[in-house]
Amino acid sequence: MRLFTLTRIVTAEGRGAYGRLIGMAGGIAVGVALLLLLLGAYDGVTSRSERLSWPSLSHGEWSTQVQNPAAAAPTDESVLAATNLEHFDGDEIIRVDIVATPDSTVVVPGVGRPPAAGTYHASPALIALIEANPTDILGSRYGTPVGVIDEAGLAGPDSLVVVTGTTTENLRPSIAGVAGTVFLRGGVWSVTEFRGVSYPSSNYRAITIIGAIAVLLPVLILVGIVTRLGAATRAERFAALRLIGATPRRVAAIAATETGVTSLVGALAGVALAWLLIPVAALVEMEDGQFFRADLTVPPSTVLIVVAGVVAGCTAVAGWRTSRSRIGPLGGSRERTERRPTALGVVPLIAGVVVLLGATTAALRHTPLPRTDQILIAGFLLLVVGLIAAGPVLTYWIARIAARRAHRTAWVIAMNRIQQHPRATFRAVSGLVAAVFLVSVFSAGITTVAEESPTEDADYLSPSILVAWLHPPSPDGASAAASEITAVTAATARVARTDGVTATAIGSSHPEGGAVFTAADAARVGLSNPHGASHIQVSDSSAFGDGSLVTRPATASGPTPGLLLVATDGTTRSVERARTAVLGSELRLLSPPMTRADHESARWQTWADRYANLGHLAVLVATLISAVSLAVSSIAAILDRRRVLGLLRLMGMPVSTVRRVIVAEAALPLATVFALCVGLGILTAWCIVAGLTEGERTINWLPPSYYLILATSLALAATTVVATFRTARTSTTIEATRIG
Repeated sequence: MRLFTLTRIVTAEGRGAYGRLIGMAGGIAVGVALLLLLLGAYDGVTSRSERLSWPSLSHGEWSTQVQNPAAAAPTDESVLAATNLEHFDGDEIIRVDIVATPDSTVVVPGVGRPPAAGTYHASPALIALIEANPTDILGSRYGTPVGVIDEAGLAGPDSLVVVTGTTTENLRPSIAGVAGTVFLRGGVWSVTEFRGVSYPSSNYRAITIIGAIAVLLPVLILVGIVTRLGAATRAERFAALRLIGATPRRVAAIAATETGVTSLVGALAGVALAWLLIPVAALVEMEDGQFFRADLTVPPSTVLIVVAGVVAGCTAVAGWRTSRSRIGPLGGSRERTERRPTALGVVPLIAGVVVLLGATTAALRHTPLPRTDQILIAGFLLLVVGLIAAGPVLTYWIARIAARRAHRTAWVIAMNRIQQHPRATFRAVSGLVAAVFLVSVFSAGITTVAEESPTEDADYLSPSILVAWLHPPSPDGASAAASEITAVTAATARVARTDGVTATAIGSSHPEGGAVFTAADAARVGLSNPHGASHIQVSDSSAFGDGSLVTRPATASGPTPGLLLVATDGTTRSVERARTAVLGSELRLLSPPMTRADHESARWQTWADRYANLGHLAVLVATLISAVSLAVSSIAAILDRRRVLGLLRLMGMPVSTVRRVIVAEAALPLATVFALCVGLGILTAWCIVAGLTEGERTINWLPPSYYLILATSLALAATTVVATFRTARTSTTIEATRIG
């Protein structure tokens, strides 16, 4: 008889056969779909980062900083450029100003030839924002629109980017800082080619890889569980084949063929599922926005490799597993006891903890190990593998102790069965164990991104005030300096006449830092003057609210303007109209006008904030898949032991005792490692955050949502176990046992 025909007769006939095959194919489909999405996202993050980081200007040999911008000039092979961060109603806008010759050969990503002076190209999202608001609020900042930036120059569809053409005289130097994940260096740059980098730093790459591992791990566990569906039933049928003369090699070939065909169907379904999920996955925000769909699409060659690899791997494992099981002519009549787990199973777990703590300790001492990010990834992977490997060992040890004190029938049966099959027992809850660990890791890691809302208090600068540091006058002589001071005063007066502006105040530079205001100007913009002095000094940090507003009496202000405060009536339109007026004035700005809320947002949102959604996604996937894994594995365990449980029912055991056995077998391995998973998860999160930042950031107290997620996970686990009671009742009846 042909192999495929024999395989169909042996594996696809009988009660529940098609359900088992559909379950296997479904689990593999989910795994392949998520694997393809993860591969696409990994490549997408790389290309996305390149499109996101090209405005930083300071990458590689194709850009050099101009020491004297006033004397510099563009050529046909190079342009002068400066990138700055602007704000609009809480959103960040990346602005790239370019000075180019009419015949410039430099290509701007997503734009092409640099725009002429007075014109601009903007991203579709920014164009929509400009069109939705009056010109004096936003549009007049940039000039005349002449084009749209396409996908080649944008991180995502919601990116706010503008490329403007200007002249050397009007080119405002970059202000050093961070625009989202774009690290800006100050000054003016001569650029021969605009090019980004794959990752702004190794931290981004490390967080991306750890997140991918966290999302993929529960899926791999699910695939491993579904491929074992109906193992006992298949063993009985294979034993029947051996009884009529089939060789072990022939039996292994049948098992491999069954798994190969099923995995092929599942893999192809997974490809279709991944294609359907791309529009949904593209909505996930990471770094500064969403993905383009093309970012998550993998090439056909990668799809073929994944499908071939999954099918080949599943087929080989099935054949190898069957050949190792040594099924004989009577192999289906008795349940084989597993090999006792040894203490070697806890070695990867201990090694993972040591690696994580070692790398983090070195980083906290400011003597980081080479490639700390890769060491932390390795430690995380070791810890994850170690939890799964150590689970059966710990479960076996606890079951031995519990069996000695067991008195109830259900408890005695459950504990002895766990001792005989610790790996199979733990495998049933391994998805939930991984979920608890990963939820703890990412819930703790996300606490480092907590944002602080601007405080409205007399001790803080009002959130409705715009702050702009001014460029000092050029040291070309007293007359030139006086002329510039006059120009600053005139420009400030024009800003003061803008609708919604209630007051303006110019602070003069203080030799010790900060700015000095007259008592009258301070009163107009709401600065406190508790001592009633004629002049007060505001420190640099206080201007942006890094702590309470620090003012102290000062001597008369100097002649050099250093800080501009623009008070508004607090409405969004007034704040943005005043910001646009300042940006469009003749003022030479050392920093763009910002409110304290803008500054707080830029200060708190770092790489951890940008990747918080990856943590939320990992939590969601781990929780949902763990519930499915527990349900599938619990049902599979019942089906595999229905003959034994059915015989116990024939001897008079009530179905309630069978239910208690099922609960005990699910509860013991989970209870064994639950606290360990929570503790190790929090420790891992702290090691990753502190290790990557050399102690600059740490984790905070876990939010109430974490405990809600844990409770939800346990509730899902309880629900899935209860849902198997019906299967236990119907599969262990007298009729089912006699027929089986």
